Amino acid sequence: MSIAIIGAGMAGAACVSKLVRQGQQVTVFDKGRSAGGRMSSKRTVQGYLDLGAQYFTARDVAFMAQCQHWLRAGSIAQWRGRLARLDDGIVVASPDESVRFVGAPSMQAPVAALLDTVSLHTGCQVDRLAFDGKRWQLFSAGVSLGQFNQLVLAIPQQQAEQLLQGAIPLNAELNSLFATPALLPCWAVNVSLAHSPWPYDGIFGETTSPLSWLARQGSKPGRCQGEHWLLHFNPAFSQQQLEADSSDIADAALQALQQLMGEPLSAKVSHCHRWRYAQQNPAFPHYGMVYRPELALGLAGDWLNGGRVENAWLSGVQLAREIAQ
Repeated sequence: MSIAIIGAGMAGAACVSKLVRQGQQVTVFDKGRSAGGRMSSKRTVQGYLDLGAQYFTARDVAFMAQCQHWLRAGSIAQWRGRLARLDDGIVVASPDESVRFVGAPSMQAPVAALLDTVSLHTGCQVDRLAFDGKRWQLFSAGVSLGQFNQLVLAIPQQQAEQLLQGAIPLNAELNSLFATPALLPCWAVNVSLAHSPWPYDGIFGETTSPLSWLARQGSKPGRCQGEHWLLHFNPAFSQQQLEADSSDIADAALQALQQLMGEPLSAKVSHCHRWRYAQQNPAFPHYGMVYRPELALGLAGDWLNGGRVENAWLSGVQLAREIAQ
């Protein structure tokens, strides 16, 4: 059975890995230059910068076993960051017992490890689908990429909706997946500071702040050394400023830091990245994954499973089991 998977993030990679172990013929397409999706790090002369996922944890037994495998292979490392949170605009310590991991040397390393024996086509944007009732045909810029017995969409909800609009007749059950946005936007900004303003490595935001997260990149293995702080703006701010210029977002980041520090700020913004589909909408229901055998179609991703890297992996694995039955 030939299977096409669109999306080489954690969910797609987990689905691929399990299907290949089951002897399935799988081809993966991704529009990015490399695998990883939101588990991505930008290479710089000073080291990597994590612009998307900042770390991940493991609670499910199967995912814990997968993390141990990655640890032994050197694909991930434990991040022992000192954590804090904002409390009425004040940074206060917030330690916990969670074990946090990061990809090594970059966040996409564990995703790449899952895909190391797979036919992977990066830089290939699938922009049209055709379903004849039995097989799916994929197209990119008018060129056919082949026909497949099964199709998996392991991409954000909004991108999946765009691809499916002209491929299948109106389907009430599928349409319900797209009635409510599952993923909300996030602006990510890297700021280089002259000195560390806090004795912490990661700070959780609060509802009164436009920032949802701050992290000192140099506290993570393989990342930029020095005082590089990655800021994530919350969904409300990111949605409001979705089409803003990067320069305006950079100014907003410096202003937010200035307000938190309460002292003169010596800083420089080096990177701004807009994630259109990133942070989980708490109002979106949990499906785990979606599989419609009558359409030879499956969907996987963290957006279907409550967000988080672990849930993306679980979604992909669960879908692979359904397809192979």
